[in-house]
Amino acid sequence: MTAHPRVGSVWAFRYPGAPQGDHEFQVTGVFTKDGVTYIESERLDSGAHRRGRLDYALDYAEPVSTD
Repeated sequence: MTAHPRVGSVWAFRYPGAPQGDHEFQVTGVFTKDGVTYIESERLDSGAHRRGRLDYALDYAEPVSTD
């Protein structure tokens, strides 16, 4: 994947073989600590907040909107 999450962009998780886990989220923060990049996000369907490693997110995420 060439795109990287930016604050305000909307992404979608797509889990192969487990579509019940699919959801969209908006990136609320991007930061690096000890050389590892993390993203903070908010699920659009539930409002739940999450923080995770960027490389893990990119395994299953695809951009919906880059605004």
